[in-house]
Amino acid sequence: MLVSAGGCSDGGDGAGGSSAPPAVSTPAATGTGIETGTPSSSPPESPYSDSDTVLMAKGDCYGWVTDNAPGRAEEMACDDSDAVGKVIKRAKEKTTQDTYIDCPDPTDDVLGISDASGPELAGSRDYAQYVTGVGYACVRNLKAPHPGDAGGGGMEIRVGDCLWTEGPTDQYEEVPCEGEKLPDLKIVGDLDLYGNCPRADDIQVSEESFLDIAGLGGPTYCARRPTDL
Repeated sequence: MLVSAGGCSDGGDGAGGSSAPPAVSTPAATGTGIETGTPSSSPPESPYSDSDTVLMAKGDCYGWVTDNAPGRAEEMACDDSDAVGKVIKRAKEKTTQDTYIDCPDPTDDVLGISDASGPELAGSRDYAQYVTGVGYACVRNLKAPHPGDAGGGGMEIRVGDCLWTEGPTDQYEEVPCEGEKLPDLKIVGDLDLYGNCPRADDIQVSEESFLDIAGLGGPTYCARRPTDL
């Protein structure tokens, strides 16, 4: 609100009936136009706080660090625009490159928890510093794609997944059933109690058949070529 000030006339009666000339009213200068207050701005958002004190606890969300720390993840609010995934299981055990990773079926990826440099840090197991450490977190992407879903091309190998190989070899890697690489096999079932597949011409694939499962193991499966499905 603009504020201005004004003067007032001040006259008085003289003694003995004489009167003094009336005082001249001089208006005071108007206000300067400066507002007495400024519009309030919205308060800044509170920084994220890890209330559970556990790095990548179940239910925590995370995003990737953008500084000179390739592969490192940090906790953040689930509604943060930079958040990419949510922890669905947190395992606290010493891990090595050969540790069997036990994650639920919906898992899309695994974050390693390392304390090699002091405080615990979380990061992608594609980077060596996060493969071994003090635990791991099974995570699910907040948005599609979900490579952990059957046929999605990632995580635990199970019925519904597709396999691809390059050249004359009996070792396979998991690929999306619908992707750039046309799969050579699709896992169609498990062995029965007698160690047999549903069809005599099914191909048995086991843990030794997989090129890279990042510490993930599994039983023997029955697979078929896409042309035999």
